[in-house]
Amino acid sequence: MKNSLIKLKRDLISVYFSLHFLKFYFKKQYASCLNVIARIELLESNISDWVSGLFFQLLKNKYRPSDIISSNDPFVKSVRNRFTKENQLKFLCGNIIVLKSYISEKEKGVILLNYTEIINAFPFLFDLNKIQQRYHIVLEPSWESPYQMYYKLYQDSSFVIVESLSAREIKMDKKHNFIDVPVCAGDWIDESRIFRDDKAEIKYDFCAIANFKPFKRHDFLFDSLSKYWKGDLKYALMASAHVGHNKDWAEQMIKKYNVPGSADIFIDVPVEQVNRVLNQSKCHVLCSLREGANRANFESLYTGTPVVVHKNHIGFPNFRFDKTMVHNFTNAENFVGAIKNCAAPDKAGIAAKARKMIGSNAATIILNETIKKASLEKYGVWTKDIFRKVNIVHFYYFDPNDCRSCIDDYEYINGAALDKGYYDSAYAIERLSKSAVS
Repeated sequence: MKNSLIKLKRDLISVYFSLHFLKFYFKKQYASCLNVIARIELLESNISDWVSGLFFQLLKNKYRPSDIISSNDPFVKSVRNRFTKENQLKFLCGNIIVLKSYISEKEKGVILLNYTEIINAFPFLFDLNKIQQRYHIVLEPSWESPYQMYYKLYQDSSFVIVESLSAREIKMDKKHNFIDVPVCAGDWIDESRIFRDDKAEIKYDFCAIANFKPFKRHDFLFDSLSKYWKGDLKYALMASAHVGHNKDWAEQMIKKYNVPGSADIFIDVPVEQVNRVLNQSKCHVLCSLREGANRANFESLYTGTPVVVHKNHIGFPNFRFDKTMVHNFTNAENFVGAIKNCAAPDKAGIAAKARKMIGSNAATIILNETIKKASLEKYGVWTKDIFRKVNIVHFYYFDPNDCRSCIDDYEYINGAALDKGYYDSAYAIERLSKSAVS
């Protein structure tokens, strides 16, 4: 009943947003139209998928690429106002990374854009034609949707490579002549910090690395355990002190639901302890239904610890992993059953598989080979591979010295900014020259 009422409320919000879409559509304010579609699709109401799909089709072939950059569009105005603020300017500069320097017209450089909001804002802040004259663009979205705004923003004057999160997204990539690559934000683990520890003693039935926020669904976790767990239970919860509720909240929720067994609750621990707890756990659980490519799941797999995640999770690429690595659930009872199925994981075998699929080294090889293959087919030239990066919330070069090889490229990006207030190459170089562990 509660879920039905929530979806009904979201249906009404979808209708409200639909009126805004129509207003922008008839005013030919297409960037705002795309933004509204994205907001409707994220609602996950009874009608949101149907409505967002219909509106996306309405926009098909309705305008030239240049039309969407109109400075009179409310969405364009909000983007430009936002990224002139100091903290947002730094956020932008820190999430554009050069993976390969420009060499020639036939061997373009490679730029990677992190976070969906950066990807969508980039064409409104930079001369995209100028950028694509010299660089192929890799998009690393932070959330999954078959109706991404950027499908209407990036053109095929250079390769557009998308780190796709789902089969339905890959289908849309192909429709727009984008190249999809089977990696995502969660893949770029720093292997020097997360690794398999064969000597670790297993002490937890599961661990959950998730901030105490509603969409992480700790209430589902605790309620499921209270109803269906039988026998001894020992588990670990890990969260940030700066995002969501605090440790006291978690302890109160455990008491409220009368969860069996005992929990170790870790707040703001260093990555070394994250690695230790993952190695000490039989599995890692993710209770959310939608988010980005949850990094903790990938870190867990890299340590050889299987993960438990919803069968229809939007954002985690279930389709990439076999049943020894990822255990799925659809309701509270089989959620607990999935945890029980991880009682004796083949950690060595899972870690061996993960090393071929996950980690900054594997992700770099996969992305490099994808771009190299396309470049050789089109231009017949490839003399230099891409640089390796790692994701520690934001990204860094695996070797900070690589940034110094790209000074001219960051200066070129600076010169392609539509306004000098949109980018600061000096800050970007300083930020990206740092080590991920500093």
